[in-house]
Amino acid sequence: MRRIYKKVVALILTALIIFNLSSVQSQAVFNDLSRRGVSFNLSKGNWTVFYTKLPGSNKLVKLYAKVTKFRRSEFPVSTGMRSSTTPSTVTVVLTVQVQLPKLLSKTTAKKLLNAGHDYIDYVDLIVVDKRSGENLNTSETSEEGMNYHNVNVTESEWKGFKPQKLSWSNGVTYQYYVSYAKTVIIKFPSNYTKTCVGVCGTHINNYDKMIDWNEGFTQGYTVLSDTTHVKANDKKMTKKLCHVMNIK
Repeated sequence: MRRIYKKVVALILTALIIFNLSSVQSQAVFNDLSRRGVSFNLSKGNWTVFYTKLPGSNKLVKLYAKVTKFRRSEFPVSTGMRSSTTPSTVTVVLTVQVQLPKLLSKTTAKKLLNAGHDYIDYVDLIVVDKRSGENLNTSETSEEGMNYHNVNVTESEWKGFKPQKLSWSNGVTYQYYVSYAKTVIIKFPSNYTKTCVGVCGTHINNYDKMIDWNEGFTQGYTVLSDTTHVKANDKKMTKKLCHVMNIK
């Protein structure tokens, strides 16, 4: 009788272990960002290396990024709307800085000049849902045209620092900034823990094609895995391009 009892207990424990493992695996499968190879290493005060492509070259160019300022505040709902199930509102204000590791060469500068863009034009700051990869920086995160996560994002333009100038013998001059910074304000319910902020490069060097490719994500109808920030079936490339931090 004891042997039968032990066997039954062993079978139940085995079933529970298998169930828990399958549950963990199924959760991982549906984690869009991790499944695609996105790096979760963007942080405050520490430089993170990431890469992008610039016009005229198929080689990846190394850049640095870090969160220089971070402030998190939580506000309860007004008394008239408060209930036991109503979450408070979290407001996060952060500044992200992107910087070249060294001054541009004249060769690279000339290619950017001919393309009519700066290197920062090939970098995107994103706010996405950790699980689905949806763009949270838009009011249209579904075909119905609504951000059902109730996340609100406002952002500044990129501001340049450390101006530099390159000149050629024909009188042509190219001016650029070594460093850029952008401030983002994000508001979301306190019970929503999947807000991610990221800095991403692109795996194609044609600006117009990049904008066209990313248009669906920008407008909120596709997810991050459908952008030039993620290289399909190439996690190593994606890990170099896209770096995020999870804000809770």
